[in-house]
Amino acid sequence: MKRWGWMALSLALIGLAFGLRVYRLGAASLWYDEAFSVDLARHQIWQPVDAHPPLFYLTLRLWMALAGSSEFAVRFPSVMAGTLMAVLFAATAGRIERSPMARITALVLAATLPFWVWESREARMYAALGFWAALVLYGMVRGSFHLALFAALAGIYTHYAMLWMVPGILLLGLPWGSAWIPRAVVLLIGAIPGALHALWVGRTQGAFWPGTLDPGRILVILWEAQGLQARMAGFVPPDGSPWIPGLMAGAGIAGIGLISGLRRRAARSLFLTLGLLPLTVGLGLLYGNPKFHPHYFIGAAIGFWLPVALGWADGLRRARGAFLPALAAWGLFALPALIWALGHAEQVKDDWRGAVRTVEARKGPQEAVVLASGFALPAYQAYASTTTPIPLPAIPVADVRHVLDYEAVAPVLNRALAGTRGAWLVQWGDEINDPAQVTAAALDWIGDELETFTFVGGIRVRHFIWERFRPLPEDPQALFGHPGQPIGPHLIWLGYGLPGGILPADRPLSVIAGWRTTGPLPSGLRVSLRLEQENGTLWGQWDGALGGETWDTARWPWPRVVLARYAVQAQVGTPPGRYRPRLVVYRGDQVWLAAQLNPVDLSAPERPYVDPRWESPPRAQWPGLALTHVDLEGEPRACQPLTLALWWRVDGHPASNQVSLRIGEVSITEPWNPAQPDRAWGPGERWRTRYRIRMPCAPGRYALEVALGEGEDPSLRWQSALVVEVKP
Repeated sequence: MKRWGWMALSLALIGLAFGLRVYRLGAASLWYDEAFSVDLARHQIWQPVDAHPPLFYLTLRLWMALAGSSEFAVRFPSVMAGTLMAVLFAATAGRIERSPMARITALVLAATLPFWVWESREARMYAALGFWAALVLYGMVRGSFHLALFAALAGIYTHYAMLWMVPGILLLGLPWGSAWIPRAVVLLIGAIPGALHALWVGRTQGAFWPGTLDPGRILVILWEAQGLQARMAGFVPPDGSPWIPGLMAGAGIAGIGLISGLRRRAARSLFLTLGLLPLTVGLGLLYGNPKFHPHYFIGAAIGFWLPVALGWADGLRRARGAFLPALAAWGLFALPALIWALGHAEQVKDDWRGAVRTVEARKGPQEAVVLASGFALPAYQAYASTTTPIPLPAIPVADVRHVLDYEAVAPVLNRALAGTRGAWLVQWGDEINDPAQVTAAALDWIGDELETFTFVGGIRVRHFIWERFRPLPEDPQALFGHPGQPIGPHLIWLGYGLPGGILPADRPLSVIAGWRTTGPLPSGLRVSLRLEQENGTLWGQWDGALGGETWDTARWPWPRVVLARYAVQAQVGTPPGRYRPRLVVYRGDQVWLAAQLNPVDLSAPERPYVDPRWESPPRAQWPGLALTHVDLEGEPRACQPLTLALWWRVDGHPASNQVSLRIGEVSITEPWNPAQPDRAWGPGERWRTRYRIRMPCAPGRYALEVALGEGEDPSLRWQSALVVEVKP
């Protein structure tokens, strides 16, 4: 190909890189980190407690003065940084190999690598960090050491992860000789303020619970991020997306390219000093802090992918027939992530825009807004126009040392909610500062939860209402009216609260529980909330940590009162009637508490139940009623009881409200719905019922027969619904 042809192809690939980064750039809402960047750039430029240096925020502030603060505008600097990073990456490869093929393969890789595309579409500093790292490499291979030095210092004050590349720059980036010492001194002196602040933040910040990294798992996450960075934020493509085969194909073709590329001395040196060494230094420094994200290593990723691109170029020159298989493998690696992330842009970031607009559209004039966790305030304010939320706790950044308890929440809510008729609770990041759901429990005690909304990214909006505000008592023991019951070493159960009135069966049943600690608690205490009928049949169960999965009981302070909120969802098809919640506290196989709570009444669901098992062809049918499915909840064993779940589709007015079951010589007759035995079912209803029946004592195959009533009326006759194999 002639020179102009290579140039045209290069420009086309640069256009592709820019297009992938700018396509539907403003479609998704700003998520918390982006909103934090915008808020800091608008008001402060830099916040000492933030873990990041100020250069990106200063640049964003200057840009926002020109372009505004829309989603598109605040993300566009990252688009440009990411596109320039791709150009520099390709220029570095072309300079090492001195071949247009190397430049083109590097451009293809950099333009379409999902990890780099994703980071180039965020209003964060990671694309800029990648740009400065690419400029360091380009300056080194070009011999422009002043350029490399400038880029390294700019990178350090963009993100402190650039500090991990300093050892490699000192080893390889600065030429040995009389000029090495003064240049090294300039780099080290320039890096010292940033390094000192990074160390101070690392020692004082409480963004995550204590712990250590699992290096093996981290390496897997780093590779997964290259093919689907969106997954690292908790957004997984729908079933059927071939991203796992894509990761395998990508690993194969990247491994082949890396092995081939490392045969070159220059590529090997860059890989070791600016790829592997920063990765090792970074993981070593982060080992004692479980806070980890792959974008910290965007600079080291350049040192990894550069030999891969060089190896591909060499392979394509040697075997041109490998072009199409290689392109297919790379397409399987990159395309699923790009198609999903770019084609569903609204679904890949936390939807603060939708959450805030929902609150402001539905909020009444005498209602307040409460935000937990409070550090998410910038994300809420990015879209708020008529509301100012009450942040709980009122902290500028995430900090696990500020876990909410009753003593912290009650006075704030009493002051803020006096004279109101309701509140909207917006929850995000509450696993950090409100893991026990203290805020929701307090609002549940004041009033009743009316409705709940969920949004992409785990944002939950709960609406509580009350006729007259009821202040939370100063002494939390007054919530339950008795001194409490010791249930284990240093733990007292103060009591519980249930919602009043009748609850729709498709709405979660929430229980408020109060706990008092009198000393240190053991690790691993868990709670189980179960929804049972009076006969013990289980219709819903939720299990979790006593104070939330991120707040182990070994970390609970003492003496302290912890107000917690647990919720259990009734299973699909749960019929209306009276149920008994059961609260169980356990540690391993040791039960600390097993309490049956007051009964609750469930009504028909607000939305009709939907499940394909109701649409199956009937296994048995009577006038106005069809039995569409039968579940055996356990293994049929001789002489042992077994629970059967029957799925009913009501098309008319059945002649009886009782059902008989028979298997072998054993038969039972029960109301259709033991929770509401006198209620007749009507057309259009869909229910699931459970019955417990003893299996025959002789092993073998038996027909499960079902009849309405007691099966004596011919119209209510016995019908075979299932063949059951009873085992010894």
